[in-house]
This record gives sequence, C-alpha cells and structure tokens, in this order.
Amino acid sequence: MKRACGILICLLIMLTCQTAIAATKAEKNFQKLAADILRNLQEFWPVSATYMGVHTFDDRYGDYSAAGVDEERRQLRDFLARLYKYKSVRLSPDIEIDHQLIASNCEMALLRLWEVPYHKTNPNLYLDDAANGIYYILIRDYAPMEKRLNDIIARMWDLQRFLAQAEANLDAPPPVWLEYARKNVQHVKEFFIAVSDDLASRFPQRADEIAAAANTAVTALDQYADFLATLGSGEPGSFAIGKEYYNYLLEHDAFFSFDADSLLTLGENLLAEAQTAYADYEKKLAEAGDTSRSPVYVISSLNKQDVIDYYNWEINTVKQFVIDHNLVSVPSEIGPCVAVETPKFLRGVVGAVAYEPAGPFDTAATGYFYVRPIPDSLSATGKERYCRQIYDRGFRGSVVHEAYPGHHLQLQLAARAPSDVRRWQMNNCLIEGWALYCEQMAYEAGLYSDQPRRYLRVLGGIVFRAARIVIDVKLQTGQFDFDQAVDWMIRTLDADTAYIKSEVLRYTMTPGQPMSYLMGKRQIMELRDEMKAREGDAFDLKRFHDRLLSEGSIPVSLIREKMLK
Repeated sequence: MKRACGILICLLIMLTCQTAIAATKAEKNFQKLAADILRNLQEFWPVSATYMGVHTFDDRYGDYSAAGVDEERRQLRDFLARLYKYKSVRLSPDIEIDHQLIASNCEMALLRLWEVPYHKTNPNLYLDDAANGIYYILIRDYAPMEKRLNDIIARMWDLQRFLAQAEANLDAPPPVWLEYARKNVQHVKEFFIAVSDDLASRFPQRADEIAAAANTAVTALDQYADFLATLGSGEPGSFAIGKEYYNYLLEHDAFFSFDADSLLTLGENLLAEAQTAYADYEKKLAEAGDTSRSPVYVISSLNKQDVIDYYNWEINTVKQFVIDHNLVSVPSEIGPCVAVETPKFLRGVVGAVAYEPAGPFDTAATGYFYVRPIPDSLSATGKERYCRQIYDRGFRGSVVHEAYPGHHLQLQLAARAPSDVRRWQMNNCLIEGWALYCEQMAYEAGLYSDQPRRYLRVLGGIVFRAARIVIDVKLQTGQFDFDQAVDWMIRTLDADTAYIKSEVLRYTMTPGQPMSYLMGKRQIMELRDEMKAREGDAFDLKRFHDRLLSEGSIPVSLIREKMLK
C-alpha cells in the first residue's frame, strides 16, 4: 500500500512538473509573440513610437497607403488569431494581464484601420503626426542633438510622401474637422518654420541642409492646404463612431462591463451629484463670509526668473508634502519635473499650462511643465498679478494634477512596470483618473487647509468631468451634433464659448477619452474602498497607492482583478 501511494505521489509530482514546464514554455512563446506585436505597432505608427521613447523609426512617418493599411490589417488579424490560442493556456496572473492588454492593442488598432478609419476621414490626423513627429524628437533628450537632428531632417523630407497619402485617402470629412484642419495647417506650417530657424541658429554648419528639408516640408504643407481648400465635407454628425463601436471601445479598451446607455445614465447622475455638492459648498463658504481677497504686497523687483523659480519651488514643495504625508512612495531615482515657459515653436498650439512627460522607453526621464510665456519686463500690473499668484500659491492645484502626485509621478512609475507590454500602455482611465483622484486626495490630506475656497475648484473640476461623460456618449452615439454639444456644455457649465468649442472639437476626435477622467477616478475610489473593507485596520493608503501605480498605465479593472485575488 505504501509503495502504491509512493508511486501515485511520484506520478502527481511528475504531472505537476510537466504542466509547469509546458506553462513556462507557453509563456516564453507568448512573450516572443508580444514583442513581435509591439514592434509591428511601433513600425506602423512611428510617431507614437517616438512619443513612447522607441526611436528605431524616428526617420519616417507612417504608411497609410492602401497597400500599407491592407497589410497591417492582415497582420493584426493574424496576431489576434495567434493570441486567441493562449486563452486555453493557464498563464501566470501578470502574463495573463499582458495577454489581455496586447490583444486590446491589436483590437483597437484594427478598429481604427477598418471600422473607424480616421486616415480616411480626419485631415488633422496627418497634421498632428506632421508636427508631433518633429516635436517629440526635439523635446526628448535621449541622444545628443546632433544625432537627433539627422532624424528630424529625414522626417522633414518624408513629409511630402506622407501628405500625398492624405490627399489620396481623405474623402468627405466631417465639416468641423475640415474647418479646423484648414486653420490648423497654417499653425503646423509656422511650427516647421520656427523649428527650422531654431535649428539653423544652433547648427549653422548645417543650415543649408536644414533649410532644404524644411522648405520641402513647408511646400508640402502649402499643397495640403490647397487640397483642403477644395475638399468637400461630409455630413455634420459623421464624426460619431456609433453605439456599436462605442460599446466595443468600452469593452475592449476601457475594460468596462457596461454599455453606452448605462454609462450615459451614470454620467447624468454623477453630474447632478457634483452640481449639488458644488452648490452646497459654495453656500457654506458664503455663510462663513469667505468671499474677500486679502491685500498683497507687491515686490517692485519681481522679475521673470522669480516667477519661474516660484513654479519650480511649488513643484518641489508639493512633492515634499506627498512624501511627508505618506500618500505614495516617491523613489529617489524618479526624474525631475521642471517648469519652463512653453517653447516658442509651440506657442501657436499650446495656450495654457501643459505637462510633457518623458517617454516610458526613454533613458532620459525629465518631465516638462509648460507655463504661459512671461514677459521679459513686468509692468506694475503684471507684478501685482504674479505676486498675487505667489501669495495665494495659485500654482498648487496645477502641480497636484500635472506633477505630484499626478501625471509626472504616475507616468514615471509606469515606466518602471514589469514588462514592455505594460510600459507601452497609456490607458486614459488610469492616467487621467489618477490625476483627478489626486486633486481630492491632496485636499483630504490638508494641502489646502489655508485656502478653503480651493476645494470649490476641485468640485468645479468634478462637475466639468461629469459633463464630459454625458457629452462623450451623446456625441459618439449620434445624440448630439457639434452645435448641440456646444450649446449644452455652455448652458450646463456657464463657460466661455470659444473654450467650449475647442473642447468639443477635441471630444469629437477622441471617443472614450472625455469620459475617462471621472470614470477612472470613480474606479480608483471604488477599489480603494473594497481594499479597505477587505483589510480592515491593516489597510494602508500609501501601500494601496504604491500597488496601484506599480502595475503601469493599464485599465483599473485589470488591477482590481489582480489585487482582489
């Protein structure tokens, strides 16, 4: 009997070992397939690869020719078929998440090229790539500028081919997209001229080479402008992807378990709740008599550098607050976040504050916090305005969202994720949801204890993001056209018309992105509450945030599944 039991145990051990070996082999094969898929996506979308810090294809733009797109569709379908075979294989939890993510990347790429082919309907796709393809090489300090200059020149030469593809592909774009493209092409042209002048002054020995490439690019943009001037537009609401594909996006990109109708109902409820919370807090402030502005001492010697120094001081001060209050770990090797004036060549397209991260695959990890240009010489009015901002610490709110503990910290930590598949992800619900979550977290931690009115801005931001959920669904499912969406946003938010028009225009081009802020924040808070309930007194907020951010910029629902296991 003992001998029989021993044989049985040996057989079980052998079977377990064989299963483990088979699983390990399958995981290695999957990782090779995933690497092939990533390289394919990077090669087909080279400007996106540059943004992410992959510089293998920096010398070219994408290939949207009919043959190029057909071949990419074929490869994506083949990749998905090969990925499907792993559904029956027991993978480790982390590899299983990578499997879901890379399949999602293929599905969304196929959606963009087949079901919702923006390369045939959106003239701004080509203009955005044209400018960003140069800008990302300029701003990322991953190699000496002399080396990067070679790729900039190569891309400038390649622009003529790229825009010729646009002219062959585009047919009846939505009127709002065409109208914007006709204006935008001039901004992109000015960008190329500004970049050319800047590079020629920095590399006079190559000025003729730079000028020749830039002139060719500018000529191509002029030809594109002429083409856009004669291109006919389609139906006003043709920007909508439709309920079927919006639902597909919710399931396969955001990893939601509900559809557009449910999301719309939720968005409307969240908007009503946010409006009530805002009104209640505003009433509370009024009853407390907190409506006055304290006088401020104006420093007569205040200059431009003082203002920049304040911005950078605020970034470091909020960073230290995060550390001192144990909100989330800030590893010492995290790259710096530096406040700088918006570069001259970007001032035509970046109007407000903006954050430019390092690419997750880049070796250099500096993030840039762009601020509005400051006059070289400040007038008395200007000095008073900047002194007021410094006295009120008016930059704090922007720092929380864009730098610490918001985008800069989150994206730097995501760049340390355990696999290339994770590092490639840029899920909006995690990225924007975390930054919005940070605004409330900072308030609850006492960052604004000296400014009770600051929380009103936080609540106003929630109202705005709740309205975005409603607008996102209604625009993309055809319930609102552009003008209806603008009118509704202005009435709902009592906002500036020009700003709302620019926002709604962006929403028409980015289905799923507008809803991501508040939906992502909501997911994070729900997961936090679940972990609190599960762990009880052992729950630690900092440990929760560290675990959340260690997984990369991936859907919160996938992180939830892993954490609750």
